[in-house]
Amino acid sequence: MEDNNNQIQQIQEETEQQQENISLGDALAGVFSEPGKTFLAVKNSTKKNYWILPLVIVIAISVIASILVLRDEELASGVKEKQIKAMHEQLDKAVKEGTITREQADQQIEQSQKFMTGSMMMIFGLVFSVFGVLFFFFFKALVYWGGLKIFKGTVVGFIDIMNVLGLSAIITAIQLVVDTFLAVMMGKLMVNIGPVLLFSEDAVGAKFYILLAHFDSINIWYMIVVGIGLAKFSNLKSSVTISFVFGLWLIWVLLTSFGPFGMFVGR
Repeated sequence: MEDNNNQIQQIQEETEQQQENISLGDALAGVFSEPGKTFLAVKNSTKKNYWILPLVIVIAISVIASILVLRDEELASGVKEKQIKAMHEQLDKAVKEGTITREQADQQIEQSQKFMTGSMMMIFGLVFSVFGVLFFFFFKALVYWGGLKIFKGTVVGFIDIMNVLGLSAIITAIQLVVDTFLAVMMGKLMVNIGPVLLFSEDAVGAKFYILLAHFDSINIWYMIVVGIGLAKFSNLKSSVTISFVFGLWLIWVLLTSFGPFGMFVGR
């Protein structure tokens, strides 16, 4: 009888422990100290909105970063030059393919340049800082949610994926702060704590420079944490989910470095 009572008590304690909600503050701190235990606690929690506040923090920092970059004349000029260069390359390609005439291409360039004033660039930058972050957050959540279905017997809810990405996004917030500081200090875009610090775009070429810019050590840290979180929610091995995350990232790196999505580098 006593043994039965002890077993019942043990089951009740385990159930209470599983149902105890980890606070958002502890969850955010745990992402840095013990991500595995933290995501397991989040998984067992009845709360499902851990992703909201970290995402708001990232959006706020992204807005501030855009303001700092676009108010810096040297950086703003660099942004404008890259946009104009990309536009020229796309339109020149269209002219060669016979899709449009040279006259039409020149008209599009002239019209686009009217929207590249300081105030318009600031507006577009702020809009992208908000909606761009939101788009990529939900896009990544959808990709991970769908991608994990290739593993037999794996059932992970979309909200679970959002909690993993949301809590891990606090690392992205740090990345934004560091990268913006480096950009302002060095007077050039696409700089981070990685190999891109050792090279200039003129020395290695635009495409290879974009490739190097992807290897941000803080972003790599972020992806490892995301992989750990996905492992806890999916019951897969961390080695599997981390490889899964890095595999998708590698596809994105190739598309943005050598494919048509170079404008999204660093996202």
